[in-house]
Amino acid sequence: MRLERIAEEKHEIIRVEAFDGDSFGITLESGHAILLELGDKIHEPTYAALIESGDFCKPYTDGERLCWPGGTALTLKEILDMLLSHGNARQNKDRRIE
Repeated sequence: MRLERIAEEKHEIIRVEAFDGDSFGITLESGHAILLELGDKIHEPTYAALIESGDFCKPYTDGERLCWPGGTALTLKEILDMLLSHGNARQNKDRRIE
C-alpha cells in the first residue's frame, strides 16, 4: 500500500519496537508494518536526551502515537510525513544520478 493512501486513512498503531541505532518497527492495526529510521533527528535535543537517559530504546504506543517516557511522541501523521519526505529526497537523488 502506498504511503499516501495510508496517510489518508485512519489507522491505529498496535505495536512498536526499538531496533538497533535509530530504527523502530511500527505495526498498524491494518497489518501494515513501518520501518522508521529517525536519521539526523536523533541529534535534536529531545532525542539526544532520550538516548542519554537510556529511554530511547523504550518506545511504546497509545494507539495514535509513538511515545517515549517523559512525554516525547511522534504522531502517525508525523511518521508518515517523515517517510514521504525521505522517499521524495531519495527519488530526487536517484533522478540526479540518471
